[in-house]
Amino acid sequence: MARRARRCGRALRADASGSGRAIGRAIDAPSTPNGVQEYNADRLFCGAIDVGGCWLDGPVPAILDLPAEQALAFELAAIASAEQLIRRLHADRYRAVQRARELATDVVGVTASSTARDRDMATRSFVAELATTLGQHEASAARLVAEAERLTGPRVATLDALDTGEVAPTQVRSVLELTRGAPAEVADAVERVALDAASAAAAEGVVSTNADVRRRMRRLRERLLPEPLVDRRARAAADRRVCVEAAPDGMAWLSLFLEAERAFAIERRLDVLAGREASDDHRTSAQRATDLAADLLLSGTLVDDAPTRDAVAGPTGAVQPRLNVTVPVLTLLGLDDEPADLEGYGPIDAETARIIAAHAPSMRRILMHPETGATLGYGREHYRAPADLDGFVRVRDGQCRFPGCNRRAERADLDHTTAWAHGGETCAANLAVLCRHHHRLKHEAGWRVALEANGIMRWTSPAGHVLRTHPERRFEPIGAGEGVGPPVTAPTPDTLNHPPHVTLTTPDPAPPPF
Repeated sequence: MARRARRCGRALRADASGSGRAIGRAIDAPSTPNGVQEYNADRLFCGAIDVGGCWLDGPVPAILDLPAEQALAFELAAIASAEQLIRRLHADRYRAVQRARELATDVVGVTASSTARDRDMATRSFVAELATTLGQHEASAARLVAEAERLTGPRVATLDALDTGEVAPTQVRSVLELTRGAPAEVADAVERVALDAASAAAAEGVVSTNADVRRRMRRLRERLLPEPLVDRRARAAADRRVCVEAAPDGMAWLSLFLEAERAFAIERRLDVLAGREASDDHRTSAQRATDLAADLLLSGTLVDDAPTRDAVAGPTGAVQPRLNVTVPVLTLLGLDDEPADLEGYGPIDAETARIIAAHAPSMRRILMHPETGATLGYGREHYRAPADLDGFVRVRDGQCRFPGCNRRAERADLDHTTAWAHGGETCAANLAVLCRHHHRLKHEAGWRVALEANGIMRWTSPAGHVLRTHPERRFEPIGAGEGVGPPVTAPTPDTLNHPPHVTLTTPDPAPPPF
């Protein structure tokens, strides 16, 4: 049965291995305002094309009627050609990032004779500029900058292979990972393993997955490195850590970076424990393993064992959690099911919030002035924000207010937007949460910031890029006289329209040093 193969792009040659190679060119390819070539599906292509053994020569319509097998070969060839283009674009991006970094140092006046601190601050500022330009986290931008520096330097052969399409971005990252920190001669030899595998795949059709090449590279690396593995492992183990990543639908990922044998031992122990049969247990093995891991981490015991089930102290296990949860007061009272907000994650269901509230060691009410609707401020009386103002600003902002940064407020500083030394006041309208890194960047790297209405912060980068960030929570001011008078025993239309919030929290940490 014939299929219609619709193609946008360059003409392709499909060979027996299923790969595609552009041998023709698209005609009448218009240029968009941003300079990117867009190919119109209704245009014609010229050039010789081998589609599943069927040669097409001369102008070729963008829509072809072909037998299913040949149409499939055409599509696979087109996919291969698109992949080649993507790899070239990746290579171009690395070169552009390195050029932009060099230009950024010129903009801020950093030269080879500048101090290490000035060069470091220029790099940090460029990383922030790149992150906000791309809408990425700074960690991703920093990784891109570091990769570009190495690929345009000692690993330029890998960049050239990426440009010609011989290696994929995943293989590039493997080369960068396994050559990092190695002596030059070892790094070159490890890189050559990947490049030889890529050449063999292109010339001889030898298929090597990234995992296969990584194993070969790792073996060679371990054999050639002069430093014993035990010493390298001890150094790498210093970076062990636990990471949490939010996921949709009230879930999250928990991962650990630790020694390989401990990681595999943990996995195997969980598999053995999860393999225990129970007639009334309808969970999958993966679900049982996950629940067992959570029980062990939270309480040190298995809550599905009768002798230890009664020892569990709370809804999350024997360990009392240290969490900040902002709950609408009507939800807390059971009069509404508006979601609460778990700091560092986001919305959680009302029932979970009430369970956590039942075990919270302390609470902090977020209230406005009953007549003016203004939040509490201390003017020029205090430089360091008192505990109530400190807590309000951290709950309001939720995280660092620099564009793209998500460092939690409890691990960040409070910054006077207009500096105290320049007449800035200690009040909610002049305080914002900034992590230590962006706190320094604001004061030392040419980033300018101004507070706008509704808690919006306007940032201007050294290159003139303007961005705005919003507070995580906007507490609506109450009207004059609201909240004044005797307590009520039932919700009124006024409280339903302006419900206050309660933040469940642990005792206030010590204020930041500046």
